[in-house]
Amino acid sequence: MNRKKQTESDTQEEEDTYKGGMFKVIRRLMSYVGVGNKKLIIVLITLIILNVFFSWFTPLIFRSLVDDGLGGGIGATEGNIEIVIFLGTIFFIMTISGVVTRIAQGYIISKLATLTMYNLRYELFNKFQHLGLNYHENPRRTTGKKINYLTGDVNTIQELIQSGLLVSVSNFFLIFGSLFFMILLSPALTFISFMIVPIFFGIAGILFIKARKYFKELRERVATVTSTLDESIMGMRIIQSFAVEDENYSEFNTATENERKSTMKAAKLLAFMPAVIIFLITLGFGSLFVASGFLIRSGLLTQGTLVAFIFYLFTFFEPLFSLIGFFTLLQNSVAAGARIIRLLEEEILIKDKEDGLEISNVKGIIQYNTVNFSYEKDLPVLKNINLTIKEKERLALVGYTGAGKSTFIKLLSRFYDPTEGEVLLDGINLKNLKLKNLRSQLGIVLQDNFLFSGTVRENIRYGKLNATNEEVIEAAKSVNAHNFIKELEEGYDTIVGEKGSRLSEGQRQLIAFARTLISNPPILILDEATSSIDPYSELLIQQALETLLKGRTSISIAHRLSTIINSDRIIVLDKGRIIEEGSHKELIKKDGFYNHLYKMQFKDPFKKDNIIDEEIPIIQDNRDYFDKEDRFSRLF
Repeated sequence: MNRKKQTESDTQEEEDTYKGGMFKVIRRLMSYVGVGNKKLIIVLITLIILNVFFSWFTPLIFRSLVDDGLGGGIGATEGNIEIVIFLGTIFFIMTISGVVTRIAQGYIISKLATLTMYNLRYELFNKFQHLGLNYHENPRRTTGKKINYLTGDVNTIQELIQSGLLVSVSNFFLIFGSLFFMILLSPALTFISFMIVPIFFGIAGILFIKARKYFKELRERVATVTSTLDESIMGMRIIQSFAVEDENYSEFNTATENERKSTMKAAKLLAFMPAVIIFLITLGFGSLFVASGFLIRSGLLTQGTLVAFIFYLFTFFEPLFSLIGFFTLLQNSVAAGARIIRLLEEEILIKDKEDGLEISNVKGIIQYNTVNFSYEKDLPVLKNINLTIKEKERLALVGYTGAGKSTFIKLLSRFYDPTEGEVLLDGINLKNLKLKNLRSQLGIVLQDNFLFSGTVRENIRYGKLNATNEEVIEAAKSVNAHNFIKELEEGYDTIVGEKGSRLSEGQRQLIAFARTLISNPPILILDEATSSIDPYSELLIQQALETLLKGRTSISIAHRLSTIINSDRIIVLDKGRIIEEGSHKELIKKDGFYNHLYKMQFKDPFKKDNIIDEEIPIIQDNRDYFDKEDRFSRLF
């Protein structure tokens, strides 16, 4: 299937971002660590400085302890108990202080990492809610990936901050400070100790190049597993309906096996690295001890200086190895950070103007003035739409799938802006209205309405959050939903399940009607609102609509022409153009495009008329839409 190709494409995009801006990613992530936490940052910096100070000066205490307190200096003088007690006391105080500061430092880092996670999640979720349909309808941005931004990616950043991003600052100070003191104590020993460093970094560089390759491969494998799992769970009904469980299991098993192989490659490499490091350290210390023996015998080095030097050597290499581990983690985390930053920097195309207007007492006069629209360049969806919808007019849109009906509605809801032209509400360009104000004037019922997993009452109240129980019941009664709701086991407090799974399609649609109508919008939009409803439920809704549509401007999209026969005006769209308009009777008399659709929908199925061969009225400039082979594939 195409999942592998898709995830490889996405990963390549992440890799490009990684190459182009690794430090930009880190800098941006650090900015979220400091949001609202300046006092904690100051305390943490203070604690880091204290820990660095303790690490720098502890070896000097041991040098003095060995040379002066225990008599290990040049000339082997006798020990001095007072010095031992004094230095021991200082060491004890510094150790206790170091333990306390490290505990406090660890707690603050954990707190900052957690707060950063919440800050990122909040901003990402807020961003999701303001990104337009141009983002959410993009086929590359699946639901699983969006959820992974808020869970997996954010958790990865939290781990990165908690496991090293903040501590690495102190590690840099420890490394350079230790190097300074090592050179100060013995340049010769420093030179000998660092003879292995070029070898170390050479081997480490090779290993990191391989690690980067394996981690990239692993991200691809994990993305494939996640995508396969997400689609399998979402499409379980289809999988079971077509009895392809074994094939689907095989595909998932292949994806997980590939992930396992990639994980083991990385694991082998990571297991090999410590052995290399230990070997190099052993080699370095062996050389150090041999050289120090000659220096001590020659009187060029004291025993205390050697002890202090070894302490500094450990103080140098421990944070160095920690940084190497941190960069290994960074290899795996920077892609998550890049995805997060790319999302946060995603341009919001549909947004309020700074001086946006709010409209009240809406009449519902809608105008489309020379509107053209394209989702993609050179692929127009709506062409030269000029239309005025009168106050309280009942308008219907009909046409083949892909004719532009739903796009027509999306422009009115301002999910998209016209490529050219303008859409007006009561004479005001929609771009000049605040989005929340505009959309509060619209009540929208879709073909496949989403219900939240709460109660029936909560789902209806979603249309008006402060609605009383009486208003909820009245709205349900208005759409003939009250009777079936009463028969549910807990009535209005019945849990509807995920996406309303415990209810029938007709019941879900009736609740969606009640949810829309409780907000009492001046403009009502019905997008295939009755296409998935059984005839009895449709009859109930049609009865309710006759009352509910009075006094409102309404736009109905319908494939069932029976549902829009009583509309004041019917607009026929084809290939993004308005090709006919008028009432049902007027369009039937024209004997054109609409009349043909009507006859095809209501033709007696028991008659032996050959629909394929009958003459079809042709609309100028649309002749290519009526090839015999394609005639029925595009109907409704």
